[in-house]
Amino acid sequence: MRKYFLLFLLLLEGIIAKSLPTDTLLFPARNATLVPNNVRLRIYFNENMQKGLSGSVKIFDAASNNQIFFIPITCTCITVSGNWAEIIMPASLSFNQVVYVIIATGTFKNMVGEEFAGFDDAFDWRFSIANGLVSHQSFNPTNATQCLSLQQNTFQIAFSAPVMAVPSGKIRIFEKATNILHEQIPVQSSRVLISGQVVSFLLNQPLSPFREYYITIEPASFKTSAGAVYEGIYDNFVWSFRTTLAKPSVAQTNLAVCVNSSVFLRVTHPTATQFRWYRGNNPNPITNPIGQIIVSDTLFLNIAQNTTLYVSAWQAGCESEKVAIEIIAKPLPNPTLPPAEIRIGKNVPFTLEANGGVTYQWRPSENLSNPNSAVTQAIVTENTTFQVTITNAEGCSVVRSVQVIVDDSEKDFFLPTLFSPNNDGIHDYLKIMGKNIAEIEWSIYDRNGKLLYRTRSVWEAMNIGWDGTFQGVPQPQEMYIWTIQGKFSDGSTIPQKAGSFLLLR
Repeated sequence: MRKYFLLFLLLLEGIIAKSLPTDTLLFPARNATLVPNNVRLRIYFNENMQKGLSGSVKIFDAASNNQIFFIPITCTCITVSGNWAEIIMPASLSFNQVVYVIIATGTFKNMVGEEFAGFDDAFDWRFSIANGLVSHQSFNPTNATQCLSLQQNTFQIAFSAPVMAVPSGKIRIFEKATNILHEQIPVQSSRVLISGQVVSFLLNQPLSPFREYYITIEPASFKTSAGAVYEGIYDNFVWSFRTTLAKPSVAQTNLAVCVNSSVFLRVTHPTATQFRWYRGNNPNPITNPIGQIIVSDTLFLNIAQNTTLYVSAWQAGCESEKVAIEIIAKPLPNPTLPPAEIRIGKNVPFTLEANGGVTYQWRPSENLSNPNSAVTQAIVTENTTFQVTITNAEGCSVVRSVQVIVDDSEKDFFLPTLFSPNNDGIHDYLKIMGKNIAEIEWSIYDRNGKLLYRTRSVWEAMNIGWDGTFQGVPQPQEMYIWTIQGKFSDGSTIPQKAGSFLLLR
């Protein structure tokens, strides 16, 4: 029976021992060397802890066992956060000194009041101080930098002396608001470059926009060739920075519009309510007509030439990186026709002609033979203004106007006395020439009286004419007879009734 009782006591003692808080990690580590003389002591526990009602931390010189520091638990230099406690010593230790730490039982306890046993032996937590201290001289980016570019992934720290990496050293980047670890970089890695007193390190994880970060460096992560060590960075205010905004979102970053047309641009952003618009390489933002910077998320702009616009988000003094918007200015048609004015008799067929495009649209379309063609035949009875919309292959359009003025005052009729249809481009067709011819019947006969050609179209007679063939067969070189009946636009008849001409081959 006694045997079972003793076994029960042993089991109970084991259960109680397991429930008591214990240390899981010490910094500096037990028997560590090359420890900075201004080191902060840190203890990690197996559970969340708090300060005890009494107790203390004592620092002793190992060579003489003399007490160096006595730090009561009530000191604000001892802080507890979650599962770790930090002790800041009141002064620096001596170089090349070996020290040990004594922590009284009950100095720390868990959240249900169970006490941490502490350290009561000179070898429980013992470490050696390095022979010198290296400090940092400058940071890049500097501490408290605002609006850091999101593209920044290289950071630099300059030390007071040339250094080398210590294998166990680490650089850490934290989000300041949450203390969540963003990235950890071993100092002895390809991402850390050491050049004398300057250490550069590269981040792999992209930084989040408009967020505060801070950097810590473990003490003794770097040392000199003589054995002096870097003091490290503990606090979140020593090297901190805030990133800039995310870039705004643009629906289209490549646009093509016609010259002298306007574009309407809109951007979006998850947080920013103000923006800056820039034209080309001009560093000054675009302003409105009264000189105020345009800060809205929209821009209405006339485009006269190829243009590169830039837009950035703006918030709390930070400007995001710019987004480029390429705008191609497509050329407009450059027509030379129609003329500004045409004078023609009433009811006299005439030609409206435009050029410079691939499609055409004439208005008004009444009394036009083909209002959707570059060339169309027209008849007017009164003064009329025609407009033609000319569109080129780029899809750009211009509108041109022609004023048609009814004028019956000029009357004229003429028919050449010879022509040479030999396809040399000169006088290859026999055409009637004149003004304000409203009606016509034009016939051509050979010398035997055979009808070779006849038209009642004023437009055909004046614009196409006879090509010197009959039923596709070229006619011989000789004299031919023509007859004509017709009227001018004022109703008077064409005086000439008949005549002859020579066909030359």
